[in-house]
Amino acid sequence: MDSLLSNYAPIVEGTCVPNKRDPNASSGPYSHTKLLSRSIKTKMSGVWVFKNGVVRLENPGAEACSNSNTRRKVLVHVPTNEVMTSYAVLERKLSSLGWERYYDDPELLQFHKRSTVHLISLPKDFNKFKSMHMYDIVVKNRNVFEVRDV
Repeated sequence: MDSLLSNYAPIVEGTCVPNKRDPNASSGPYSHTKLLSRSIKTKMSGVWVFKNGVVRLENPGAEACSNSNTRRKVLVHVPTNEVMTSYAVLERKLSSLGWERYYDDPELLQFHKRSTVHLISLPKDFNKFKSMHMYDIVVKNRNVFEVRDV
């Protein structure tokens, strides 16, 4: 695997091209990397690997996982300053705001508000409830919820 990864430069400001090629080259087998790197703007750590027409990030977030200073996030109901510690608590707050539970997908908890086109989809297991799910709830319920560091 090391020999494969040695042909690629690490991500710097969202750009990555093979070490053995000119990043400004407009033709050749790696010309698509310049276009692709323009469309991918990320600060994740790792190496982009282009193989068989598929792009994937090797070792994403390795620094974040090893960093013991990463803070856990919690979803807070602003009017009551209550931390959402379970889906039961969250469901009560959402239903009081007009969100209705959908039971179509057994793998997800889903909520829909009749007056909007919004759908909130959450993993069935509360332990898999991540900050991206929290921010989805915040965006769809402005000034009612916020995400805070613990």
